[in-house]
Amino acid sequence: MARKRAELVQAILGGFQRVSGQSVLLSQVVADKAGLAPSDVECIGSLEDGGPMTAGRLAELTGLTTGAVTRMIDRLEAARYVRRRADPEDRRKVIVELVPARTRELAPYYAPMARQTVEFLARYSEAELALIADLLERMLVIGVKQTERIQSMPARRRRKTG
Repeated sequence: MARKRAELVQAILGGFQRVSGQSVLLSQVVADKAGLAPSDVECIGSLEDGGPMTAGRLAELTGLTTGAVTRMIDRLEAARYVRRRADPEDRRKVIVELVPARTRELAPYYAPMARQTVEFLARYSEAELALIADLLERMLVIGVKQTERIQSMPARRRRKTG
């Protein structure tokens, strides 16, 4: 029985790695088509999911440094995907929000996948969906923590090839 569990855990780890890799490739392809960086595409996704937020909150959600997030917001603002506005509760803070007309231009890349996913998830019970949602949320937390951990590590020097 223990061997079966170990095999299942390995299958899940391998599945996460493959899905994560495919997600990176998908973000790269969409970014290339839209003239953006992959992190820009992911930032747009975070804003679509979480609504308007501060750069600090985006940094928390992504695990990126505040400097990297600021540069990303600068690129997205220059491309008119986001705008900055003063936080009505604290004028020292800036809220980043999507420009809906501009982000709708990304729908042809994502809408068919969203429809296909909804159709696929119809086969699961509510209890199974709750389990899957919980798993994904917990894996996201792990991913953000690991991104923060790796960000804090010193960069390795690239070897020159010759």
